[in-house]
Amino acid sequence: MKMTPQDLIKETEHLFSLPDVALRVNQLIDEPSTRPADLAEVILYDAALSARLLRLVNSAYYARPVLIETVTQAISLVGFRPLRDLILATFAVEMFHGLPPEKVNMERFWFHGVATGIAARELAKRRGVREGERLFLGGLLHSIGKLVFFSYCADDYAEVLRLIDDERLSVIEAEERVFGFNFADLGAELLRAWRFPESIWKAVAHQLDPDKASDYRLEALIVQGAEQVGSIVQSTAIDGGEALATSASDYLRSLAGRLGLPSDALDELPGDISLQVVEVFEVLVPGASVVY
Repeated sequence: MKMTPQDLIKETEHLFSLPDVALRVNQLIDEPSTRPADLAEVILYDAALSARLLRLVNSAYYARPVLIETVTQAISLVGFRPLRDLILATFAVEMFHGLPPEKVNMERFWFHGVATGIAARELAKRRGVREGERLFLGGLLHSIGKLVFFSYCADDYAEVLRLIDDERLSVIEAEERVFGFNFADLGAELLRAWRFPESIWKAVAHQLDPDKASDYRLEALIVQGAEQVGSIVQSTAIDGGEALATSASDYLRSLAGRLGLPSDALDELPGDISLQVVEVFEVLVPGASVVY
């Protein structure tokens, strides 16, 4: 009998649990009496997290007109929920640090994740999704199930790769044949175990086929579309722009139509977010650099 995504996440709970700082911040944010100073006191115990938070709030992602110099000031300006998103993003990146490069190029993986996350936030804003900023996390972590596979199921995943090469199956078809589920199912279950909002983990769960979503279909469509926008940004920044140059414009116009936006509404989106993507990537993945 094959495992379910729930079985695998329970079995790997000790490997993929959030650190105490993230849990404490989550707890404080859910308490109505919490003040920015209370959160700052917890965050300041983690010097690396504090420094990264300040770099993020001073990046193009937020485009603040003045320099933010203290964690308390950052919390007050960013807000509690976006703060939680940034902290969870930071720890998710750290959690999978050190996977062997022969399994996955982590710099490319996270660059694409950041591009997808920022695209998801922007698409949600343009579509008028309530609290759409949180879809940054859905986009950033849309493929996190792949990292669970690579980390814990390396031998079985070798069979996935063989099926892709020898039988010309898609990644999804090969994963489902070997495991009985795919990376989107597994990633959604991990995010659910981390107590992410339902709108995020369900969007990740249905990103491959939003029409099958019984609820949060729009959010799933945004994550699906953002993944393609992220690929366009990555193609331009890292691969010279050739891979998707001919199809990017057509795809962006098709996506605009599916989201109920004017046909040319997304034409400039990849270029508009490229600076944000590079800056946020360099903050979330310290020491990494985009390879041009």
